[in-house]
Amino acid sequence: MKTNTSTIVLGVALVIVAGMFSANVAGLIGHQSNDGQKLATGAFMTGHVETILTDFQGNVKEYRQSDNVITNGGENCAIRLLFNRENAGWTANSNSCKGALTASWNVIALGTDDGTLLPVNGTNSGLGAETSATGLARLAGTATFTNSTGAASTGAGTAAVATISKTFTNTSGGTIAVKESGLFNSTTVVASGMFARQSFSTINVGNGDSLTVNWTINIGSTGTFTKA
Repeated sequence: MKTNTSTIVLGVALVIVAGMFSANVAGLIGHQSNDGQKLATGAFMTGHVETILTDFQGNVKEYRQSDNVITNGGENCAIRLLFNRENAGWTANSNSCKGALTASWNVIALGTDDGTLLPVNGTNSGLGAETSATGLARLAGTATFTNSTGAASTGAGTAAVATISKTFTNTSGGTIAVKESGLFNSTTVVASGMFARQSFSTINVGNGDSLTVNWTINIGSTGTFTKA
């Protein structure tokens, strides 16, 4: 009889445990998760690129605009420049910061690859086929800022915006098929230092034509925290 009683008690215990397991799987037993309590910023770092082709008289011939891809190297180095730039041991090639990634990203480059040679993605460190045609080689642009300092700021929740602009004039004597652009921090280093890149449908820049490129980078609205 004792054996039978023990067997019955064990069986009941197994049934209870099994029931609890089933209830947990079905979501009947409360399970607290911190996932819903995580704080997330209101927006991320995003980018946009605009290209405008005009002839020698200033008439608009072509127009393109698209979101761009901010590279992994650019994001990683931005963090280091923000929080580690002056620390002891900094070198131009330390960890995620490669090549010329130690200066401002205000240099615009043009190229002739539409993403076929080098697909556009976050691992890019340079353009697929950067052009060095006379008048179209990479150049430093002019940066303007919105909502980034002092009286210009409209408060928390408003994105800070940087726009880097440059007008290139083709004086190579021929037509160049421009299909990509990148934002760099050096006018001389080709293989590294790229913050963002995008390709687009062909813009045939004839001799004497001008191509204006506007890179826009948005950071924010990180002043306000919300639950994810």
